[in-house]
Amino acid sequence: MHYGIITFGSRGDVQPYIALALELLEQGNSVSIVGNENFSDFVPKYGIPFYPLPGDTQKMLQSPEIAGILKSGNVITYLRELGKLIRKGQGAVLQKMVGYCETFDVLVAAPLTVAWVFSVAERLRKPWAIVQLTVPSVPTAVFPYLGLDFFNSPVYNRFTYRLMRWFFWTEHKKDIQEQRALLKLPPLKKSLPKKIDEQRVLQLHAFSRFLLERPSDWPEEAAITGFLDMAGVKTPLAGQDRGTDDTISNWLAQGAPPVYIGFGSFPVPDPTIFYGILEHLLNYTEERYIFCQGWSQPAGLPKSQRVFEVKAVDHSWLFPQCKLAVVHGGIGTVGAVLRAKIPVVIVSVLGDQPIWGRFLKRKGWGAHLPFKKLTAPKLLNAIQEADQDAIRASVLRTGSMMERENGAAEAVSKLEAYFKEPEQVLRMQMGS
Repeated sequence: MHYGIITFGSRGDVQPYIALALELLEQGNSVSIVGNENFSDFVPKYGIPFYPLPGDTQKMLQSPEIAGILKSGNVITYLRELGKLIRKGQGAVLQKMVGYCETFDVLVAAPLTVAWVFSVAERLRKPWAIVQLTVPSVPTAVFPYLGLDFFNSPVYNRFTYRLMRWFFWTEHKKDIQEQRALLKLPPLKKSLPKKIDEQRVLQLHAFSRFLLERPSDWPEEAAITGFLDMAGVKTPLAGQDRGTDDTISNWLAQGAPPVYIGFGSFPVPDPTIFYGILEHLLNYTEERYIFCQGWSQPAGLPKSQRVFEVKAVDHSWLFPQCKLAVVHGGIGTVGAVLRAKIPVVIVSVLGDQPIWGRFLKRKGWGAHLPFKKLTAPKLLNAIQEADQDAIRASVLRTGSMMERENGAAEAVSKLEAYFKEPEQVLRMQMGS
């Protein structure tokens, strides 16, 4: 079986699918990844064929338009502005995607490509599935949509999913119908979420069941697999991106475990303010700090032997050597922190990050602080709040349980079972 994984976004939207692809290869399948062009060098070094789509998401996130929105933390404005940037090249993206996907037997969509893959699969008559990395959108009476978890009652819980689906369709209906026109497909008469329900598309949620248990009222095709972790894949290639050179290893060995600070593929919304806060931390604590630049624009960090800057690093290697992690709250990074058994402070920018920040704080695994409210005293208080014996004990228990999961293997098992009879799946999805 030749799997085509179609993703788009930041590194956190790509790296988990490398783990999935490596496990698919391990089980004797062929697999390729389709993604935005700025990952053309990153994916192939793991031995996976990569097909680039027009669009550099790193440049998009570093653009002046997006930078201003990141400071405000307004998720609606952010999604609309990002949508405008993506929409400019949508015709070229779809054309490339159709050409690539013709060669695959089955398609696997990431969260940001669901709408595209839905229509491309219909155009090419290919069976498809979704591997979801973040907040579940499958309706349940067991818990509300996590962004609206103000109450917990069956009626309210169901209502929150209806509300979010209505909002999604209201925001994206025009774009989706335009995509279908470009692909010479008829417009949808029902919302995309309703069509996905009718097609009984496999929806795998790639996070730990120790974060959320699978609700008993989910349909059979919805499942929780565990995180798509590179450490769980048996291949020598999985260690190539560790960043474990002698310089960082020597610095780590020279003192106490540091506090990790990094915002991943989200640029620091206001570098001047943030680096001033780091200067405050150096003046008022004895901690050591390791700062991961990620997609943040290079800027002058405070000069100190207690600060080490790295461009990118393998979290599964570094986090167990740290005391605590201050991160933006992307679910992949959160999973790496929990598996490392260290407390977390989520300094959320936007998107699903505030949702996971509030969720992890309620679980007793750390603290949460929105970036737009960030000050030096507040960050110091959040670090002290997370650095407690009770939180460390809770994270230790949770991380130890997560070690027993192999999300990539579980996801591949479910994908192979679902696509065992691809023609049957295609008939179900195409309604014929």
